[in-house]
Amino acid sequence: MSDSSLVFASRLCLFICLAFWSYILDRPLGGQRLRIRRLSASGAHGIRYEGALYNKSYAFTYTASSITWRLHLPRRDDPRWLTVTVNDVLYISSTGDISTSKLETILWFFPVLFRFTSGPWANVTIDGLRIRVHKSTATPYWIQRLRENLVGTFLTGEFLRADVFRTAIRFAGFSEHEENKPAAYTDPKAKLSPEEPIASDEDEPCGCCSPASRTNSKSNGYTTYTHQEEADALAHADENKTGPLRAIDDDELRFSVIARGVHINNMEGRMYTFGRIDSQMRRNWAKDRGSFAMVAEECRWVHVHFPFERVAPRAWLTQLVSSLWHFPIDLVRTFNNPASSVNLYVTRVDVTFDSFRLRDAELVRQGFALVREKAITSKIDWSDVFFDALLDAFATRPAPPVRFHKTDRLYD
Repeated sequence: MSDSSLVFASRLCLFICLAFWSYILDRPLGGQRLRIRRLSASGAHGIRYEGALYNKSYAFTYTASSITWRLHLPRRDDPRWLTVTVNDVLYISSTGDISTSKLETILWFFPVLFRFTSGPWANVTIDGLRIRVHKSTATPYWIQRLRENLVGTFLTGEFLRADVFRTAIRFAGFSEHEENKPAAYTDPKAKLSPEEPIASDEDEPCGCCSPASRTNSKSNGYTTYTHQEEADALAHADENKTGPLRAIDDDELRFSVIARGVHINNMEGRMYTFGRIDSQMRRNWAKDRGSFAMVAEECRWVHVHFPFERVAPRAWLTQLVSSLWHFPIDLVRTFNNPASSVNLYVTRVDVTFDSFRLRDAELVRQGFALVREKAITSKIDWSDVFFDALLDAFATRPAPPVRFHKTDRLYD
């Protein structure tokens, strides 16, 4: 066991003892206080826990309407032995707030032996997770670790499926909606003076698209297609073209990411799946503030078998011996890294940063680190990358030399 794990375990035991005695004595003890309105053999109701850490510089309050637990007799078709359910959770701290409607934890009895999981001993289901961080400069530790894992998986993982993945960048004053356009806005279509446009090969679509008909293939200078989406895109291609930035506009940047049906393998035995992701980062330089918001649905973090484990399934007796042999090892691994023994499912998660800086974005940090690592492994001089790019973009290249072949006749 590592020293950090032992230190964490000792502090956790100390906090549990202080909370227990504060409940018994009904008074704060060591900066901790636990109050339970009603306690029974099957659960607790009206829980409120208040505490302070780091010389009372970090204060937090945890409340839950009820915590219930149920014991089960493990069966071959359902090897669960304990179910813990927490309702209406609210965690308020100096750095952020967390709330959820329901959190359910199921503990399995030898799940690999009964083929219910590929290793984790617990399944955690969270219904309606909401996370609010006040400042990106003071992000809680576990949220920072979650960001690092997610961004690292997106950058270095293997994308197995992505139904939709789009990004968009908008600048204030250059991409307003139709109702926000300035009065001096002129439709570019009105500048087309010829009454009958000249047809060209560029108007013809490529691939599977074809004009709806040859007689009515032109309408106001535009070709109509059988695919309605492409026709709408061409019809509204100029709707966001506006004039220069006005004085009343804010100097703001918006960066959005939309994804649907994403499956990623992090190459470490974990599969990330997302049914829907909508995120947006906003930065206002005039007011010197930024924010970040993300909504994700149907999120799963599941442990999967490694390729060598899928070659041939083990016999039941062999798997039983292996499970008993690895049980102490699993206990030590769970103690050092509790997340390694958990499969997580979140129905919906809402993440909000009230104050967000671009340099605190994990994507920017890991993106530059990954580019630098690739440049070093490829033996590219990092200091000359941008200089060479400028030379290739603006320098005048010499004309290629003329080569003569033996069959060419120089004289007639």
